[in-house]
Amino acid sequence: MIGVVLWSDPPREKAIIWCEDHAALAYLQGRDNLLAEKWPEAGDLVELDCEDVGQHRLARRVSLLSAPGKSQLPGILRKMADTSPPPLRVISNDDYDAAPRSCRIAAAG
Repeated sequence: MIGVVLWSDPPREKAIIWCEDHAALAYLQGRDNLLAEKWPEAGDLVELDCEDVGQHRLARRVSLLSAPGKSQLPGILRKMADTSPPPLRVISNDDYDAAPRSCRIAAAG
């Protein structure tokens, strides 16, 4: 599976990874589960296996797909946050929101 490192703490050897299957985040703990020499940083693209242990999803056999620390993703996201106005806005249409809506329920049977 492919994932992106969202948060990383190299001294404590911990990281949180978003996975392409959109399921729970995967937690990487310790070098035993890392196939690379350098600890991954936020924004790094990784390949991993996941294992559900209790209520947690653990990252196993994690390898780097991008050069460590070379991802431009964190910088791109920071730039987007600094833009004014923001690139995405929530727009409300009061006329639409106030209109009564019919409710249809489909049942099999």
